Amino acid sequence: MQVTSETVAPREVVLTIVPEPETIDRAMRQAARELSRIRPLRGYRPGRAPYALVERTFGREVILNEALNKIAPDIYRDAIREADIQPYEQGLLDIETEDPLVLKVNVPLVPEVKLGDYAAMTIEPAPEVVIAEADVDEQIEMLRRQHAEIQPVDRPLQMGDQVVVGIYGKIGDEEVQRDEGATLDITEYLRPAGFAEALLGSQSNDVREFSLTYPEDEPNEKLAGNKVDYRVAVGEVREVVPPEADDSFAKTVGDYETLEALREAIAEELKEQREQQARADERLRAVQRLIEASEITYPKAALEREIDRAIANQRAHAKRMGFSLDSYLRITGRTEQDLRDDLNPGAVDGLSQRLVLMEYARLEDIQLTDDEGNSAINAYANHIAASYRGEADEYLKNAVQQGALTLVIEDALVMKAAQILADRMAGRPVESDAEASEVEAGSEGEGSEAVAEAEEKAEADAEDQGEA
Repeated sequence: MQVTSETVAPREVVLTIVPEPETIDRAMRQAARELSRIRPLRGYRPGRAPYALVERTFGREVILNEALNKIAPDIYRDAIREADIQPYEQGLLDIETEDPLVLKVNVPLVPEVKLGDYAAMTIEPAPEVVIAEADVDEQIEMLRRQHAEIQPVDRPLQMGDQVVVGIYGKIGDEEVQRDEGATLDITEYLRPAGFAEALLGSQSNDVREFSLTYPEDEPNEKLAGNKVDYRVAVGEVREVVPPEADDSFAKTVGDYETLEALREAIAEELKEQREQQARADERLRAVQRLIEASEITYPKAALEREIDRAIANQRAHAKRMGFSLDSYLRITGRTEQDLRDDLNPGAVDGLSQRLVLMEYARLEDIQLTDDEGNSAINAYANHIAASYRGEADEYLKNAVQQGALTLVIEDALVMKAAQILADRMAGRPVESDAEASEVEAGSEGEGSEAVAEAEEKAEADAEDQGEA
């Protein structure tokens, strides 16, 4: 067999393969016997018809394709060995010419990573986390508002009230927002900035018209940097009457005997959360340093797989929320290719991070302990159980069949490598892998009842309200 290799893209080659004629002839005769066995020719026992008659009956192309279906894996394996390459994933053989038989196959190669001198790299350690009284006060106020009594009032709208409105927004002549019957909390956190202030003093049945300019970093690209002309019909004004922040209030929030105990729990959880965030920031800075100093080359197939992963995560998230990603795309007039294009920059970053960290783990012989591996798998299983409830067993079974656990273990190893890298760059000693800094295994942790309740409510409000 003759094999030639041509590089056609970064980490991608095309192999041109000329199999031995004897090999193909033998395979075609075997295929012809199989065809005549399945579809016997008149006058001959199954599988006993002469080759020439089978070829005239079914055609040479049919017999050749049947033969290649049988021997293609062997041809591909031998060609890979002959070319001395490492495929990222298996390519598909195409027939270039039939006589003589010439095959071609595009083969993506495993990514290639050459790390920079990471031993000489440093990052600024994250500053010590200090929780101020004002931080705790803010959480207390959020909890008070969540447990508040809400009652209609016949007076002008004030800061801290709740109001039902109809919102109509335009950029020029194009309507960009229509939200009828929306309930807004009139606070300093309402987006866009200035919206709450523009409604202050209004009463039920009033109509307010005003314009606001969105910042350039607004996530909604259609609104970013643009002036929106708003017309807001004011409906029912509601007063929010929060409970007093005292020991009785603390008991309604959770298992806290006193307000001071609640405040201490909030401060402790805030400190833990911010320390975790500080470590995450360190990891990000350390990995970015390493990426910038390294040479990373990968085939297009690797990036496509990373995007496929991101889309699969979005589909799973959409299902947990009670709708399908396809329905969302139809409603928004977008295609899956539009989504892939949007995900491309993040996929490039994610793939680069994964590749350098896997190489770092290989060079430093970083491995997961049995406990770490089991912990990662258990966390994944618990996540599935909580997210899919009645369908959890079937989903987990399918995920295992599709190799999800391999990715779970790889993710845990990547996270561990990132933490060790960050610890070393920040000047913290890492005596061994087993004693490396603890890393979040893809879960947010249980947290205190108080902060969890406040933040879950805040996130739910943000999702419900979004922009005003």
